[in-house]
Amino acid sequence: MNSSSPLGFPSQFNGPSRGPRRGADLPIGRLAVIGGVLAVLILLFIIGSTGANQEAEANEDRTDNLEAIVKPALTRAGYGDVVVSADGRTVTISGELATRTDVVAADAVVKSIAEVGFVINNLSHPGEAFERDLPNGEGEGPGADGPIEGGGATTEALILQSRIAQAAALDPITFQTGSTELTPESARTITEIAQILADNPSARIEVGGHTDSDGEPEANEVLSQTRADAVVTALVGAGVETERLVAVGYGDTIPIASNETGEGKARNRRIEFLLVV
Repeated sequence: MNSSSPLGFPSQFNGPSRGPRRGADLPIGRLAVIGGVLAVLILLFIIGSTGANQEAEANEDRTDNLEAIVKPALTRAGYGDVVVSADGRTVTISGELATRTDVVAADAVVKSIAEVGFVINNLSHPGEAFERDLPNGEGEGPGADGPIEGGGATTEALILQSRIAQAAALDPITFQTGSTELTPESARTITEIAQILADNPSARIEVGGHTDSDGEPEANEVLSQTRADAVVTALVGAGVETERLVAVGYGDTIPIASNETGEGKARNRRIEFLLVV
């Protein structure tokens, strides 16, 4: 009888050779198990590599197609005319919008998209071509810094400005004909903006009054200031602290449409809400 090794295999040093011996080799069953394990490991490696490549390609596609992501978002927000271009994760937006409020709000929409890394805001508005001197001659806008513009505000400020703009656009502030009295339809906007300010206790806003070009410029300036004051009074009545509000009457100096048509004049008669930083 042949002696066995400690592992139970016949020892190659005992007894004569009787045909092919497997004593020095692993059993066929064990080789099959090892081969199966290796096959599974190789398969898992291939699957993992394929998944990683697919994810990388998907991320690259999302980056390459930023225009296809940003443009619909702007369209849903009401800024479908904005021109969008992308270079990697940098998005450039350009074109002309009606007001400074729209410029800031459109910027906020783009910055809220996770795939966007940086925004170059080349948007403009008609009012940039006009001087913004206050009626009392004390400079351009409230405070040392004035209303926010797209390039210098924080993301939080841009998002807040977007909320204010959306609230104001839902039911624009209007007045009784030839009067400084707010229409009943304006109450909802007053309530919503008052709530936004309550949610952001450090925020201050400029209430800007604008008119069309009918009448004398001096009279339009007074009318726009009086209407802006009326909105401030309504906001105070809704619970907003007086020191967080400033009313500015711009008269007919910053039109957003032609004063040659009734529709254009109606658009120029407006109240704007701009966050002050």
